[in-house]
Amino acid sequence: MSDEQLGNLVVEPKRADTKIDVARAATEPAELGRALTRPYEKLLADFGPHAITIKTQTVVDEAGKPVSELSDEATLENGERGAYRGVYTNSADYGREVIYAGGKLYLRPRYQRWHGRSPETANEPVELRASFYGAIPATWDLVGYATELTDRGVVQVAGRNGRKIEVKLSPSASKAPREALAQRKWREGRSVEALVGNVVLDADTGAPLSIELDAKLGFSRDGRSFVMKVKLQSAIASAGQAAAIAAPPEGEVVATPGRLREVDDRDYLLQGIAPPIRKNPDGTAVAPAPVPAGPPDDKSKASSDKPAPKSPDKPDAKAKSDAPKPEKSPSEKPAAGADKP
Repeated sequence: MSDEQLGNLVVEPKRADTKIDVARAATEPAELGRALTRPYEKLLADFGPHAITIKTQTVVDEAGKPVSELSDEATLENGERGAYRGVYTNSADYGREVIYAGGKLYLRPRYQRWHGRSPETANEPVELRASFYGAIPATWDLVGYATELTDRGVVQVAGRNGRKIEVKLSPSASKAPREALAQRKWREGRSVEALVGNVVLDADTGAPLSIELDAKLGFSRDGRSFVMKVKLQSAIASAGQAAAIAAPPEGEVVATPGRLREVDDRDYLLQGIAPPIRKNPDGTAVAPAPVPAGPPDDKSKASSDKPAPKSPDKPDAKAKSDAPKPEKSPSEKPAAGADKP
C-alpha cells in the first residue's frame, strides 16, 4: 500500500491558506475551524513574534468511574530569524524542551541534559515547533462539527483588537464526520453532549488571541461506552515582541550519538507503512535498502550483546509499536494525521 493510500497518516494533506475572514468566523463554524487549524508557521508569519501558552485537561470515565486523566501545558516563545523555545509538561511527569537558535537544534526530555545537533531536514525545526501548538487543532477536530457561534463584538487582548466569539453546542448538531482511516472509524460514533466557551480572533490576521473551551463527549470502543471531558485554555502574550532565544550553556550540552544501522533496517522493513527516518540534505527521503550483515568480529559481537543507545528525540520504532496504546489527550499529537481520541 502506498503512502497516499494511507490518508494523512503518512502524507500530510495540503490545505488552502487564504486570509481568514474574521467576520465570517464569528458566525460560521467552518471559517472559525479554519482559523484554529491553520498551520502554525502561517499564523506566525502573519501575526509576528509572540509567546503562547496552551493548557488542556482530559478526563475519561466509564460508568461514572475514572479511567484516565491527564493535564498538560505547552509554551512557545518566538524570537528573531525563526528562533524559538518550546516547553511541554504533563501530569504524568513527562515533558520535553526544544530550543532552535543559530541554525541548530537543542533537545532534551524532562530532567535530562541537552543534545545539540543540526536539523536533519530544512523543515524539521518548523515541524517540531508546530507540535507544541497541536492541542488547539486537535481539540477543535473533536468538537467543531457540533458548534453554534454568536458574535460578541470587539474586545482587547494582549494589546490587539480582537473579535470575541461565543461557542456553544448546536441544538441541531449533525453526526460526526466520516473517517477515512480504519483505526479512526470509532470516532464516527462520538457525540458532543455539552460545549461552552469563547474564542477571540485577532481582527487583522484571524490568529486566535485566546481560547476557552469546555466540552463533554460520549464515545464507544470495543463494545465499551465512555465519557470524555475536555478543557482547553490558550492565550497569546507579548504580541509583536521577539523573545531573546539563546542556546543552552555549553557545559549542559552532550554529544548526540549518530544514527545506527537499526535505523536503516527500520526504514527498509517499514516501507509503505511509515516514512523513512533517514533524509537527504534537501529533505527528500533516502531510498530504503537492506544493509548486508558482515561477519562479526569479537568487538562487534560484544557490542551487539548490549542495548543500542537511542537518540533522545527519535524513539525506538519497535518499542513504540509493542507498547500498550492508552487513550491520549487531544494535545498529544506527535505527528500530522496521528490518531486522536
